[in-house]
Amino acid sequence: MRTGPENILRLIAFGMGAIVIAMAAIELRDALDEDAARGLTEVADDPLRITLRRCRTLTPERLETDNECQTAWAENRRRFFGTNPNREGVE
Repeated sequence: MRTGPENILRLIAFGMGAIVIAMAAIELRDALDEDAARGLTEVADDPLRITLRRCRTLTPERLETDNECQTAWAENRRRFFGTNPNREGVE
């Protein structure tokens, strides 16, 4: 195997590419960690999210009788779809 200039340049290019990929992976990991930490703070501040988290642990039979969970899920749907409860069915 000859170690001509084109082989050395190819080796340098691969090495730099590996460094760029490693740095991008580190930045992505840090960004995801920050987003996850920020998401936990936002969830902790919203009482609806706290209630929905509790409701997700209930069995379907228990959910049918839990009025607080029914109200929380209705409010979550209203927020998600952006519906106004006074205008349902009106176009």
